[in-house]
Amino acid sequence: MTDIKKQLLSVADSCVKCGICAPHCPTYTHTQNENESPRGRIALIQAWAGGNLPISDNLLNHIDSCLLCRACEKACPAVVPYGKLIDDFRAEIHDEMPTKNSVKMIKSISENKRIQGFIKSGLRFYQTNHLQKTARFLHLPKLLGLNELERLVPNFKEKEPLKNYYATKNEVKGDVGLFVGCMGELFDFETVNAAIHVLTHVGFNVHLPENQTCCGALALHDGDKNSAIKLAIQNELAFSAENLQAIVTIASGCGVTLREYSAKNFTTKVLDISHFLSQTDFDFSTLKPFSGNVRLHSPCSLKNGLKTDKSVLKVLQQIPEIQISALPETQQCCGAAGSYSLRHEEMAKTLLNELLTTALEKPTDYLVSSNIGCALHIAAGLRERSENVEVIHPIVLISRCLK
Repeated sequence: MTDIKKQLLSVADSCVKCGICAPHCPTYTHTQNENESPRGRIALIQAWAGGNLPISDNLLNHIDSCLLCRACEKACPAVVPYGKLIDDFRAEIHDEMPTKNSVKMIKSISENKRIQGFIKSGLRFYQTNHLQKTARFLHLPKLLGLNELERLVPNFKEKEPLKNYYATKNEVKGDVGLFVGCMGELFDFETVNAAIHVLTHVGFNVHLPENQTCCGALALHDGDKNSAIKLAIQNELAFSAENLQAIVTIASGCGVTLREYSAKNFTTKVLDISHFLSQTDFDFSTLKPFSGNVRLHSPCSLKNGLKTDKSVLKVLQQIPEIQISALPETQQCCGAAGSYSLRHEEMAKTLLNELLTTALEKPTDYLVSSNIGCALHIAAGLRERSENVEVIHPIVLISRCLK
């Protein structure tokens, strides 16, 4: 038996099979299939690692259909590190797993800044010359196997090039690094600008290291552990040059991954931006009133991974006259889950429709989410329903309300 199989068995054996996790698992909730529950997946990994179950399409499909939302970890009395178990298993059988073209494409984009630059130019041409409408009319994205990826792309907006440093114009409280991530600058530039605006307003000099890169989550959850490690090392080096009080993230999915790097002098500084603001001396009297009904979505990575979802509501409630209501605590994953919506379209859309039905039970003008993957997925669902609801990051709301 290999060392990795021994490690997998050791972790899997810590699960007592109590089943408390099952009702918290989105895939089990919707299928009622024990193999689609955390307990069931752990049993499958145990059987494989113990030599009692061969690799098969059924085994791979059951493991791959896990969203890694980590709701089971939050509920688990035995504190089983389920997410790491799934990632380690996927890494071990990586060569056996087929990868869809859309997933390969999004990984290539996330890890290569040259490709990101090409995509920026391509998107401008694609959306401003009626090519997108023509392509959709001819069903070209579907024919090329890129339909689920193409539907996520937001409307193109002109963007100013980012600088590596932004100085505060107020009393200096310190220096922070801003982790932009691979998709922030490409698909959510307003959030990046809002983060810089708010952090410098509060009194922090903001550093954006040019050589920062993708956090590695897409590679890690795809079983590509070598790429994930290389990306982690690059990010650790990128943010080591300055004496930073914090490394602030604007995507909770990135935040979870960064917090699980091996370098402790890096991981201890990583904070989601809303949580960072909740711990700083923020003068909330500088916020002007906001009108509009706001629904708050807490991404799984924020509530189950970072466990700082309460900070978002705490900060947003400081905005005068805001009408805000959070989605129920029992609301399950939206179905985005990194590249999950590209690999498991049916389950992803089932979960998305469930979330949107709940969110729209009340009058809603804005839906706030702290993770870009969730935001793109939710926004696509709203467009498909022809709902006029803007999906924005909480820091964008804060930025818009600064006097």
